Amino acid sequence: MHPGDKVLVIDDEPFSREYFRRLLQPAKLKVDTAATAEEGLNILEHGSYDLVILDLRLPDADGICVLKRIRECAVHTPVIIITAYGTVGIAVEAMKLGAFDFLSKPFEDQEKLLLTIRNAIHQGKLQRENISLRKQVRREALFPEIIGQTPAMKRVLELARRAAEVESTVLIQGESGTGKELVARAIHAASPRNRGPFLALDCAALPESLLESTLFGYEKGSFTGAVKTTKGYFEEAHQGTLFLDEIGDASLPLQARLLRAIQEKSVVRVGGTQAHYVDVRLITATNKDLRQEVVARRFRKDLFYRINVISIEIPPLRERKEDIPLLATNFIYRFCRDTKQKPKRLDASAIQALLNHDWPGNVRELQNLMERVVALVPGELVTGKDIVENMTFLRTDMEGALFERPLQEARYMFEKEYFRFVLKKFGGNVRKAAAHASIHPATFYRRLKEYTRES
Repeated sequence: MHPGDKVLVIDDEPFSREYFRRLLQPAKLKVDTAATAEEGLNILEHGSYDLVILDLRLPDADGICVLKRIRECAVHTPVIIITAYGTVGIAVEAMKLGAFDFLSKPFEDQEKLLLTIRNAIHQGKLQRENISLRKQVRREALFPEIIGQTPAMKRVLELARRAAEVESTVLIQGESGTGKELVARAIHAASPRNRGPFLALDCAALPESLLESTLFGYEKGSFTGAVKTTKGYFEEAHQGTLFLDEIGDASLPLQARLLRAIQEKSVVRVGGTQAHYVDVRLITATNKDLRQEVVARRFRKDLFYRINVISIEIPPLRERKEDIPLLATNFIYRFCRDTKQKPKRLDASAIQALLNHDWPGNVRELQNLMERVVALVPGELVTGKDIVENMTFLRTDMEGALFERPLQEARYMFEKEYFRFVLKKFGGNVRKAAAHASIHPATFYRRLKEYTRES
């Protein structure tokens, strides 16, 4: 019992209500009162209390019936039943319904009454704390496949948890390889729809005509090759989740059909006229800035607002490098387990090599690298040399980024990648790498150290 704890007294006798108000005043508890069952239940519906003290006989209802109602609207709030007309049978019934205690008026032992109230409030708090802890443990286990301890990833996990609890559309944004589909699958698995299907479709992978028929289905004879009526992904995902990846690549006509399907909760198959009701939770993803696409009139504003009810931004791996050792270790463990190999271990130089890389392919690139390391590196210890030798450097990734930057920044990016590439080419031999670059080894080493330190 602490100052500020809230107690509701439901009793038709003014004397009894005032008695509890004065009894609990020294402990600085907040005491609200109600003279009828209707008044008391209305108060409970609009506020939370640490304890309810309920009289068994009220002018508008029987106390046992009121107790049943309280157990429905405030299931974890302890209730003490008080009465001047108690019997053993009523007391047993009240206890079976979850009453904390059953006390008879008048209250001769004030200390005993205070102890009962204190214990009831304490038990109620313990019960609520236990439920909260169980929920927290359950939430922590909701997304075991999504690994990350940085604040940005904790934010992603929290938004995913909230999204799983509601039916709203979700827009997941992030670069390629950040794990957008993984988050979408996790939201579906943790949602009430998890017994329904999860269907994923990449809007950039199919031509427009094929994408339309794949999404909405088609009637027999609607086009060459349509030999039978076929449901689309919207209908197949009924009572489940439909994940549309790279939604930013959908054409404007297809966007119009998507908007209609979302608004009307129905689809018309290609070549058909009949609308088919669909109960689908839609999750979309893109690596584009859809706001910019809307400004450029390549993406419909009304569709953007429809799909952007809950927005989840997944940070690129280069912005959460603290997660890299955790991710790499997890991938190595998983691949070793799947291939029945002895567990491999990353040494300090391997970790540093991973941290030095910019990861244009994000988590997907890291996962592929760890799979390659498990397959090709002999022994149980993985070194920095092993990491560098198995990395894949894609020039096209850097080229695309270079032309988006100012000259000085682009030159810096090129030199940084150039020094790393040359060093890798000569197996980490600074002297040979410097000779290839036609600069002094000391200069090569100094510049390389600068780039490494700034990563």
